[in-house]
Amino acid sequence: MAELLPLFETYNAKRMSPTEVARSFVVPSVFRDLAGNDHCYIIGPRGSGKTTLLRMLSGETLMAWQSSEAEAIRRRITYSSIFLPADEMWASQTTPDTAVAAFTAHMLYAFIDTAIYRSSRHDSSGNPIHLPVALSNSQQSSIAQQCIKAWGLQNTSPSFIDIQHALDLIFMRISEGDLPDESPIGRTNAMTLLSMAIRAFNRVLEQPNHQWALLLDEMELAPPEIHEEVLSFVRGGTANIILKISMSPFDRYLHTVGGEGGPVPGHDFQPIYLSGQSRREVHAFTTGLWRESLRDRNLDYVPLSTAMGLTSVGQDVSRGDQNSVRDFLRRVASRDSDFANWLSLRHIDVASLNAMSYNQKSATIRKVYPLLVFRDALVDYKTTGDNRTRPIRRQRKKSLEPFTGVAAVTSALEGNPRWIKIAFSQMLKYYDAKEQSISRGFQYDALIELANRFEALLQVLPTDQSTAHAFTVAELVEVVSKYMHRQHTGRFTADPQNSFIVDAETPLAVVDALAMGLYAGAFVQVRTGRSKAVLSDFRGQRFRLAYLLGLRDYREFPLRLGRPVKLSEVLRQSQKYSSRGRRDARGNPISHPRSAGVRSEQLGFDLK
Repeated sequence: MAELLPLFETYNAKRMSPTEVARSFVVPSVFRDLAGNDHCYIIGPRGSGKTTLLRMLSGETLMAWQSSEAEAIRRRITYSSIFLPADEMWASQTTPDTAVAAFTAHMLYAFIDTAIYRSSRHDSSGNPIHLPVALSNSQQSSIAQQCIKAWGLQNTSPSFIDIQHALDLIFMRISEGDLPDESPIGRTNAMTLLSMAIRAFNRVLEQPNHQWALLLDEMELAPPEIHEEVLSFVRGGTANIILKISMSPFDRYLHTVGGEGGPVPGHDFQPIYLSGQSRREVHAFTTGLWRESLRDRNLDYVPLSTAMGLTSVGQDVSRGDQNSVRDFLRRVASRDSDFANWLSLRHIDVASLNAMSYNQKSATIRKVYPLLVFRDALVDYKTTGDNRTRPIRRQRKKSLEPFTGVAAVTSALEGNPRWIKIAFSQMLKYYDAKEQSISRGFQYDALIELANRFEALLQVLPTDQSTAHAFTVAELVEVVSKYMHRQHTGRFTADPQNSFIVDAETPLAVVDALAMGLYAGAFVQVRTGRSKAVLSDFRGQRFRLAYLLGLRDYREFPLRLGRPVKLSEVLRQSQKYSSRGRRDARGNPISHPRSAGVRSEQLGFDLK
């Protein structure tokens, strides 16, 4: 684990200064919505950029940003931001009272940090202040006195620094399991205490309507009591506080969202999704990070398509050079009797490809062409006794055609900023400045190294061993990826499965592994217009593997969405899973995938 963390933590925004975060920031399509005045839930797996987005809303990082878009967005952000990162103290307390007290104390400390920032002449890097205020000593004393009284901070001098010192002492007592009896912290609603302090600050500065944004990072690590307070505030809190909350794709405490009495998506808050974005959004964001990667190395800008090259997988075969498409299809049909039969049943004459209309080719050839390129890279054919052919793994090295080039690289990296930065950093070590390109071999090497390291990281994710038939994330990834690999390298079918649905026969232990895999980014929810805004129940939901995992030897699958299969059927066909048994201690089938029992300390495996 110690060897794996440096690679994946190199670009972790939690460990970067405001200037470092701002310097490498590329504006995703969702940022303008996030920067608005609505409550927002930012939903995405580890490494998807949630922390970066929140930190870009904070004053110091915002003012360090030098992009051409920075000034317009700075003018749009008219609220003062309070950034509250997840902390091991409030994420792992043994009692609800101490957990709430730790969360509340950290939140109030962060408010004082922002108050100090706004009343400073410049920040720690010498940059001007976002939304500065001229605060006299008497005004600071007035605000501090009101906070001290409301927060129950005894024997504290009326200054911001002394308040933080008093909160530090409370942290020490909480860490020892000693909740101060005389303090409202932990006993009064946290949002009430924050709102009171904000009103005091605004009142003294004569800015009664000024808004503040509380930026809550990694909300899935918070105890249920905090979730309840936050959800209640989203539904009907005061107007002077905006909540911007980042969280994992799965949260077992958010089952009330959209239900009776709970906050309503699109009305009470805006959900912002960082995974499963459109190919156009992923390509635009990846191109932006490519530009920044070149700039950091003092290299002239070269389009990503020029550096990586194009592939047949990413092109529209209904247009362009039909001769090469015809020759390829003819060659595949001569080797694969199942594909030849598919053509025959549809009365498709490859030799007359030019006579087909665009719509005809789109409905047939365009649909199967990427699959054929994928199969051609991996399989050979063996003639059977009935003069038919059977696909077998090719003995020679696999072709890199489906796994490299601009379309494949952007698909494999899925718009995940951490993955993109790691992969580009490796690729640019072998950048040919004269040819302005990176060879296919070096592209693949960088991607497969990232995939293998990601797989190794999945193998050390925690598992609840107290559960009967416990299933790890790595085991579930292995089972699903091998199933999908067989779907695409076995007998030809034009519409193979490449996603799965959690059905009622999926055991809870497997759903637990899926929940952890979603958090890590190994699985991606396939959202539709009918999907719930926040995933809190897995039943009937559709998922796929991260495309990065589709590059590994003997577990390859196309980097594109395919039709779904029941997860229980995938498990049934797996020898690895079947050997564990699928019944409980009384011999009854294991089912009920309503929610996973993944604990917050399991999700926080890398909080330190």
